[in-house]
Amino acid sequence: MSSQSLGLKLIAVGFAALVGPYLVTLYLSLGPIGWMLVGGSIVVAGIVVSLRESAGYDDVDHLERTNCESCGARIDADADTCDYCGASC
Repeated sequence: MSSQSLGLKLIAVGFAALVGPYLVTLYLSLGPIGWMLVGGSIVVAGIVVSLRESAGYDDVDHLERTNCESCGARIDADADTCDYCGASC
């Protein structure tokens, strides 16, 4: 066993000893309804993040868009050239 891995294990055990009692206290103080609220909040946050990361979501300002006359791709209305086929618009 190298001294580096022992050092990391000692740090992890020390951290657990420092934080563990606070986590147990938090667990006991919330009770079942508190944990249902925490779990429900995490589920709602996960749904929101999943929806934002879906393919149809566009976080960019919705500028006016049009179709390229050559390839039909959606491009900005004020674009000089198509990003996909390079044709002038």
